[in-house]
Amino acid sequence: MNPSATLFDTHVHVLSIDGGGIRGIIPAEILDYITARTGLAVHEMFDLVAGTSTGGIIALGVGTNCKSGTAPYTPRELVQLYVDNGAKIFPKSVFSGVKELFGPKYSAQPLEQVLAEYFGDTMLDSALTPLLIASYDLASQTPFFFKSHKIGCDDSYDVLVQKVARATSAAPTYFPPLQMTFPVNGQGKAFCLVDGGVCANNPAIAAYAEAKMLYRDLPQAEFLVVSLGTGDRKDNLDYRSAGGWCLVKWAKMLVPVFMDSVSESVDYELQWIDPAAFCRFQDEELPAACSAMDNATPENIQALQDEASKFITANKDKLDSVCQQLNRGRGTTLPGIGPTKC
Repeated sequence: MNPSATLFDTHVHVLSIDGGGIRGIIPAEILDYITARTGLAVHEMFDLVAGTSTGGIIALGVGTNCKSGTAPYTPRELVQLYVDNGAKIFPKSVFSGVKELFGPKYSAQPLEQVLAEYFGDTMLDSALTPLLIASYDLASQTPFFFKSHKIGCDDSYDVLVQKVARATSAAPTYFPPLQMTFPVNGQGKAFCLVDGGVCANNPAIAAYAEAKMLYRDLPQAEFLVVSLGTGDRKDNLDYRSAGGWCLVKWAKMLVPVFMDSVSESVDYELQWIDPAAFCRFQDEELPAACSAMDNATPENIQALQDEASKFITANKDKLDSVCQQLNRGRGTTLPGIGPTKC
């Protein structure tokens, strides 16, 4: 980076990763291609990294010193997280359909064990670049964003990374919520946190707004938002199939329908707000792989990896063009330029 560069010729790179359960394999594979192509780690390319649910886990994995407390994970290592632990997190059982009528479909214990294994005692203040991780507070019925850059003003925002990962991935009907307590007006306040996909399954517009706020001292900066999806569900629902849905049937489809609609709304909004800055990578069809968030069979995991490989090949020119821009590295590593902490 040219040390003589000024505020007026710098840039801000933003990475956003969608939610989607086991389909997180797809953005992790895309990110692996980007890091291999540029030769840079994620935190060396992006001035802000945002994620929701499975995307939040990836963002935390590549954006903090969580690997034995000394380094971030590579995207390839996070792909392996899904390969090795997907079936443990989403155990297949003939009783799953019955269980979800009376409570969460899955116990949180296996998920928490995997998160503890991968993230250990790492705290959010180990973030190597500003992180924005989406969750939703049922108690106040408002979005709740974990922001590593707020720790500089208030260290009560510094929490265990594994807890942040658990909160962002607590998908309703799949896992129970997570209760966390934070000081508010000098007193402890309990938050009941669920998957950020409830409000921001595609966190790209939240990430764009946050980056604009963080780097508001760089009004002339060139922004690039790289948004990675987990594959578009094509359920092709029509009146014949959905017109007579009862409460139980709607409950089963509520999460995927709402999360997909939120993601697509964000795509629409950003394409109009700042089309030059927005670069979306979303597999519009999952013909070979199952679109379910929790299908972690070996066959489906392999199908998701194969689908990601095909998508990367089909979009190589677009990916390579983005990689050329990302080769510049973070714009805010220039001398004297950094994020506004609050």
